[in-house]
Amino acid sequence: MTNTKNISKEISSIISVENNDLKNENANMSGDTPSGKMMKFASITSKEYALDNLLDKHHADLHRKSLIHIHDLDYYATKSATCVQYNLDEIFKDGFYTRNGHIREPKSIAVYAELAAIVFQTAQNEMHGGQAIPAFDYFMAKGVAKSFKKRLYENIISYLEISDSIFTEQDIKEIVYQNELISFNNTKVENLKKLLIKYGISSKIVNKLILNANKKVESDTDQAMEGFIYNLNTQHSRGGNQVVFSSINIGTDTSDEGRQVIKSLFKALRNGLGNGETSIFPIVIFKVKEGINFSTKDKKRADSLSQSEWDNVKDWESKNFDLFLDALKTTSTRLFPNFMFLDQPYNKHEKWNENDDNRWMYEPATMGCRTRVFENIRGEKTSVGRGNLSFTSLNLPYIALELLEEKELLVNNFINLETTSREKIKADFLTKVNQFSNVVCQQMYNRFKFQISAVAKEFPFLMRNNVLTGGQLLTSGDSVESVFVNGTLTIGFVGLAECLKALLGYHHGESEEAQEFGLEVVREMNKVSELWKEKTHLNFGVIATPAESVAGRMAKITRSRFGSINEVTTRDYFTNSNHIPVYYNLSAYQKIQKEAAYHSITLGGNISYIELDGEAKKNLHAILSVIDYMKSSGINYGSLNHPVDRCKKCHYTSLIQIDCPKCGNNDISRTRRITGYLVGDLDGWNSGKQAEEKERVKHLKQENENS
Repeated sequence: MTNTKNISKEISSIISVENNDLKNENANMSGDTPSGKMMKFASITSKEYALDNLLDKHHADLHRKSLIHIHDLDYYATKSATCVQYNLDEIFKDGFYTRNGHIREPKSIAVYAELAAIVFQTAQNEMHGGQAIPAFDYFMAKGVAKSFKKRLYENIISYLEISDSIFTEQDIKEIVYQNELISFNNTKVENLKKLLIKYGISSKIVNKLILNANKKVESDTDQAMEGFIYNLNTQHSRGGNQVVFSSINIGTDTSDEGRQVIKSLFKALRNGLGNGETSIFPIVIFKVKEGINFSTKDKKRADSLSQSEWDNVKDWESKNFDLFLDALKTTSTRLFPNFMFLDQPYNKHEKWNENDDNRWMYEPATMGCRTRVFENIRGEKTSVGRGNLSFTSLNLPYIALELLEEKELLVNNFINLETTSREKIKADFLTKVNQFSNVVCQQMYNRFKFQISAVAKEFPFLMRNNVLTGGQLLTSGDSVESVFVNGTLTIGFVGLAECLKALLGYHHGESEEAQEFGLEVVREMNKVSELWKEKTHLNFGVIATPAESVAGRMAKITRSRFGSINEVTTRDYFTNSNHIPVYYNLSAYQKIQKEAAYHSITLGGNISYIELDGEAKKNLHAILSVIDYMKSSGINYGSLNHPVDRCKKCHYTSLIQIDCPKCGNNDISRTRRITGYLVGDLDGWNSGKQAEEKERVKHLKQENENS
């Protein structure tokens, strides 16, 4: 039942602006502002309401004990889903509707980018998680194409007016807008010359008009991408000054227009915000695909050249390999983009065709935090127009310690494994995992049944604009069930490393036996999710939990229950999902090998990080090597972490050890990755994640020292 005294205490701590984990639960929210306080007040009370009134008592008790963690519990009563990936092409085609009216189809790259940010912001109010654009380069490319025709048309009209030629604007519109041979960076000049010859425009002038239009559109796209990033870092979508949890996937559009979008986006990312700050959103994901933006031949050639020579090469085998190299340069400066690898067997789609202009529909994409939505038991396998409905995570260390306690192998904070069969412990634990996975699936199924009691008018933007595929077919009073069935329900898990340490005496970074058993544990979750998928015909799966506040909450409650147990509950956090503990010293390649084995069995979402030492931008060859190794090792989604520091006084940006080397100031902004996304200042993190960040070892430094 509700603990009124505890609620009052939590609300009092918010009112008094205490710097605690309650206030810092979400690093993207300012808990000190009036709207931030209101969000926290609402969060506290709505969680308790859900636990007392909406959940099965058994599930509520397990959550309170932290044996399981029901994510976004404060949004349970709203019936909302976690996230969605947009088909902007469809949304923009005929314009879209907001509460206040209809927004017309955009006609330029500037408006395309502006409306993309507005779609993010508007939809955020009907979801409780993040949103992603799965093919940002393809969708924005049409804006570039429209801007080029507009610029070329304006150039021709201006020239004709200056030269006193006789013409009608309609004739020029027909020449420019109805001619498919006229396009950005690829206009068939001879064709245009023939059409304009009757107006007395020479070949030389035609060339200049085209060249000028191309340059203007490059500048237009630069400004549009800069504006897009500025908007997503300033447009508040919820209380507490929260900006949208936004992600964009790019990399496989080989058209000149799509390539320009990527170039301009990377340029804007590297430039940073007004004082050189690293932009926190959107999370940018570069989709790596053989023959499109990567090849072994191109990689070997890049290895043989210096960094400065890369930009001079114009004949890479794969058309977008130059953009892949640009992605390496950008991530070395700003921590984005991350990388998703489309050639892994589980990421391939039988309908994908390089010659299909809509091939993006059959490419997996990801939310920046790691959520992956692709397989679909209810329809087309795609990321587009779908999202996660909910996920609930298992506290693996708690389950392990409870088992040991039951078997009297845990006494007075000491685990004695010598008196029992190792294989028996493993078998009994897998039984526990099976039982709790079934409990979690039942809880998520119950939540799903509650979610589909919603009607379309409760999610007006998502449904009316077909943001969630099938929504536009519903009337305001229709159930959302036919739409929500395409979403995913995923079992998450936290603390695999600490669980293995408790059961075996070592984690999966230290032992092959622990690695194999860790994989067995996750396979057991998959076994259960597959049974629930078959039984309910819903998209159950397994996700490697992106634990922010959960990692600390679980550790704190587990230690309170079982005491301080060496290498299990002694830290203020549990290790995220299946990651090798951040404090464990191993090479970049060893970490990739270990974690890659889990990616094919956590298809609800996963990520692997490599920590780099020093200034990453000084060694792009090392970054190329790491990304290539991720690709060849079976990684689904990976990223690189490295220090990005900025002096708040003079805005010097580099690796800053203590004081700014330029002005001596010690007020330094230290941008780091917290889960899948970035946070500008570490003091906004909860205590568990702060403790974790302090212990992160540098994998690439270790690799260099051992090589």
